[in-house]
Amino acid sequence: MAIVPVDNYLTYRIGVLLLIALMYAVFDVFNRRNVPTVFAYATLAIGFIFTFGYIQLMAIGESLLIGFAILGIGYIFYRAGQVGAADVIELAAISLIMPIQPAPIYLGVQQYGLPFIISLFVGAGIIALLMIPIYYIPRAKRLLKRRMEQLVTRRDILRGALICVAYLAFMTFLYVEINASMLGIVVVAAITIGSVATVTFERPITDSMVEYISVKDFEDGDIIAFNLMKKKDISAYKKAIRGFDRLITNRVIDRMRAKHIRAKFPVYRQAMPLALPILLGAIISLLVGNVLLLII
Repeated sequence: MAIVPVDNYLTYRIGVLLLIALMYAVFDVFNRRNVPTVFAYATLAIGFIFTFGYIQLMAIGESLLIGFAILGIGYIFYRAGQVGAADVIELAAISLIMPIQPAPIYLGVQQYGLPFIISLFVGAGIIALLMIPIYYIPRAKRLLKRRMEQLVTRRDILRGALICVAYLAFMTFLYVEINASMLGIVVVAAITIGSVATVTFERPITDSMVEYISVKDFEDGDIIAFNLMKKKDISAYKKAIRGFDRLITNRVIDRMRAKHIRAKFPVYRQAMPLALPILLGAIISLLVGNVLLLII
C-alpha cells in the first residue's frame, strides 16, 4: 500500500482542516451542539486566507466558487430546518481550505479533480448511516422502555428486508458485471447495513431524537419535528404566527410568546452530532479519497 508524499503547503492545509474539524466535533459532542459564533466565523476567515494563499487567480476563483456554492446550498437546507448554521459554516470553511480532492495518502485511486467536499459528503454520509442505529437504538430502548421487538412493526421489518434485497442485488451486479473490487463491495455492504437499520428502526429513532418543549424553552435554531404534528395544527400555527416553520428563530419565538401559546412542540433536541461524521469523513477522504470511486 503506497503512501503518497505531500508538499508543505498541502500539509499545512491538511493539519488546519483536521484541527478545525476536530474542534467542531468537540463543541458538538461536549457543548450540547453549541458552537461559539466567534469560532465559527473565525474558521470561515481562515478558509478565505488559505484560498487567497493560492496566489493563482484561477485557483482562487475555483476555491471561492465551491465555497460560496456550499454556503448558498447550505443556507437553503438551514432555512428548511435540515442542518444547523454551524454545520454549514464548517463545511464552507473546509471547502475553502481544501477545494479540490488531493491525491489520497493511501490507495492512490484517481480522483478526477473532483471537489474535496464531495468526497467528504460521501464519507460522512456513510459514517452517519452506520452511527445512526448505534447512537439511537439503545437510546430509544431506554427512553421508550420497550424490548427490541416492540420498537418495530412487521411493516418496518418488511421495508428493511426490501432495502436489503435491493442492495444485495446491486452488490451482485457490481461484482459480476463491473468486477468491482472487494474493498468497493465492503463500502456498499457498510451502506447496506446502515440503511437497513435506519429504515427498520425509523420510528423509534425519530422518537428518541425529540423532546416536547414549551415556547418559553425554545432556543434560536431549534427545529420542530413537523412529521410528529397534525397537519391542521401546523396550518393553524402558520396562519397565526408570521414566519412559523420547522426552523425556529428569535423573531418567531418572540411572536409566539407574545400570543401566550401554551402548547408543547416536538423539537429535535437529541439529534446526533453531525460534526463527528464530518470529521471522520474528512479523515477518510484524505486517506483514500472518494470512497465511491473504490467501487470501480
